[in-house]
Amino acid sequence: MKSNWIPTNDYYGRLLTEPDVAKREQLYLDLFIRPWQQMMNMMQRPGMDSNDSFAGAKTWGWLLPHQTEQIAALLQKMEHANAWEIGEAAAAKAAARFAPYADRFNFDTFEGWLVLADPAFFANDPQPGYTGATDWFAPRYIGQFWEPDERNLPHLAGLVAHEMHHLVRFRVFPFNPQTTTVAEYIVLEGMAESFAAELFGEEVVGYYVTQFDDTMLDAAKSLIANGLHKTGFNVIRSYIFGDELAVQSGYEPLGGMPTYGGYAVGYHVVQAFLQRTGMSAAEATFVSADEIVAQSQFFA
Repeated sequence: MKSNWIPTNDYYGRLLTEPDVAKREQLYLDLFIRPWQQMMNMMQRPGMDSNDSFAGAKTWGWLLPHQTEQIAALLQKMEHANAWEIGEAAAAKAAARFAPYADRFNFDTFEGWLVLADPAFFANDPQPGYTGATDWFAPRYIGQFWEPDERNLPHLAGLVAHEMHHLVRFRVFPFNPQTTTVAEYIVLEGMAESFAAELFGEEVVGYYVTQFDDTMLDAAKSLIANGLHKTGFNVIRSYIFGDELAVQSGYEPLGGMPTYGGYAVGYHVVQAFLQRTGMSAAEATFVSADEIVAQSQFFA
């Protein structure tokens, strides 16, 4: 398996050196929007102007081509931290780990992106300055930073591995908003984070695991234990993301689910499974969620 690391820092440099507004906007559309257009068309929020060429970028909170001062400031911070070099090396290492399983996929290259996001858009977001996502239509993933600092930049390699792992797991066990279960979703997230930790150490494990205390974990574990086989996208999101984000997003909170509870529980489930079986996270990628939950004995 190969990694194609997109030089988005060079893309931003091209934007910043283009004085003509119309040409800068066209560059942005060609370099950033066009590759993600199909995914963006699915993710736009209700009420957004369908004729707005930048609607998808606005939905995701990306810095836009007119925000040159913010782009320049964030770009400088990220480049000073060698973010693109770290991301590229992490992407290559993560892709190589799946080389023995290449015959199980209908693609041979993972495509990785880093994008600068707007701090104002994420002003009320609980995430500490960064997030990630995958493309549902292509083997492509993305990391977004809006407040790069000493808290989150050390997690960059883990972010890359986590999102890349989703691309593999989705090909083996396709995600379906109607039929995917809570168990499948927590294992999806827990396996991705375990893969990152296996490659780069526990120091890259995300805040959604490390900032969970025992009381929060017990509360999340109790709720998830009784909902493992529930389905429905909004239902499983309540288990994964917790009450606060459920209220913000307009779906029903469970009552007592901590923020990102499903991520934390999923990580501990997968870690228990790996310890009991001796499998690597890469090997366990091809094991069903029900088997992982059962063999982990986490809920026993």
